[in-house]
Amino acid sequence: MYDGDPSAFAELYDAYAPKIYRFIYFKVGTQAEAEDLASEVFLKTWEYVKRRERRIKNFRPFVYRLAHNAVIDHYRSRSQQPQTQIDEQLATFPAEIDLAADAVRSSDLEIVRRALLLIKEEYRDIILLRYIEEYSLAEIAEMLDKSNGAIRVTAHRAVEALKEAVTTLEARSTKV
Repeated sequence: MYDGDPSAFAELYDAYAPKIYRFIYFKVGTQAEAEDLASEVFLKTWEYVKRRERRIKNFRPFVYRLAHNAVIDHYRSRSQQPQTQIDEQLATFPAEIDLAADAVRSSDLEIVRRALLLIKEEYRDIILLRYIEEYSLAEIAEMLDKSNGAIRVTAHRAVEALKEAVTTLEARSTKV
């Protein structure tokens, strides 16, 4: 892959295409847009490799960074804010996924889904990358072009915000 080997690139594509598609789908909410953007990401990756501008040290953060940028460019070109449809998408994940250990233990998945909709988009992104896609904080930092410290703080705040949202929703559901 790093030397422009098509078969090695095909292996990386097979391994990462579903994950990149899912990541983008969380952001854009439609299958067609997600497919188009994911294709664009891999086309740009292949072009980058063919030009051999620089060697890609770690493919996973590299391709997620491209996906993140593709989504940003997509919304800039449409002059809209992301309409994340995370509630629908989380329904496809098994209930045993541990989204944010302590926040999820005492609540069911439905409350967590609704709580994710209540927190900031940036926090939601970190939680999805960290607890659903299972990336390290360092990888997320590289993907989002932020420092490790900034991602660590944001991840902590995201989990706290999720806990608070879950608590609020649980309190509302016990009143009904």
